[in-house]
Amino acid sequence: MPLTNCAPNVIIMTHTHISDPHPHHERPGHSPALNHDTDLAELLDLDAALGAPVLVEAMDAASAVLGTAPRRAVDLGAGTGTGTLALATRFPDVLIHSLDASPKMLDRLSAAAARADVANRVETHLVDLDGDWPSVLPGPADLAWAALSLHHVTDPAQVLRQVIGALRPGGVLVVTEFTGGTKYEPADLGTGRDGLGERLVSALAAHGYPVTAEWSMALSSAGFTSVQRLESALTASARTPDGARYLAVQLTHYRALLTDDLPADDLSALDVTIAALTAGTSELGLTSGRAIWIAVRPDGADR
Repeated sequence: MPLTNCAPNVIIMTHTHISDPHPHHERPGHSPALNHDTDLAELLDLDAALGAPVLVEAMDAASAVLGTAPRRAVDLGAGTGTGTLALATRFPDVLIHSLDASPKMLDRLSAAAARADVANRVETHLVDLDGDWPSVLPGPADLAWAALSLHHVTDPAQVLRQVIGALRPGGVLVVTEFTGGTKYEPADLGTGRDGLGERLVSALAAHGYPVTAEWSMALSSAGFTSVQRLESALTASARTPDGARYLAVQLTHYRALLTDDLPADDLSALDVTIAALTAGTSELGLTSGRAIWIAVRPDGADR
């Protein structure tokens, strides 16, 4: 169905990765040990570049269900503006309300919107996703987008009920989530140490990373209908500058987190991998599985 610029409103929830007990500052694809805003912002921007195909796939699926282009968007958990800028680029008539709990992230988002020449269509709001975020919205929405965020809010069921109330009848919610399918190639991370990648993934899993969730039942329980699930993946390759930097910074944080979990020889091998990534001599690749849900608010849902 062709797209036309006639739909009224959109909500997007993107890249709010909340980590107990201190929410709102971590983001998808990055180590739980990541705490500094500067490094976080860099990884968010790299994640945006590398994860663009997943974002486009989700937007395509949502557009196919909606059949019309949005005029108003709300980006919940906007971070550095991945969803905001993608929507502004995809839909040239959209007005976007970008929400996040970090003033520094919103400042960075505003600067990015200005560089992209879309600042006149972006409004930022400092708001907590665990609070009454719907109260800042100017009206009902067409599309809600929860990208790698629902598993970190305090009460996902409550957030889903809030989304139902914020959507217009026939409005669509998009949820993206880790699937747990993380794989490094080559498996030795280019070090000759067999199974290093698998041991790294297992050690991270023992720390609860990545957090995974299946949302089909929760979406249906919240009142959404026509729930569809798609498979996708984020890929990173050290053969590209963005991929090499992403992997180097990510593995640096993973190494710090796992100092007491991996044997000394594995830690030394990780140092070799990070050095190769920094020098531009690595051929490491990463595949991180993603799932995408498309769910519709029925006409009779309560507001």
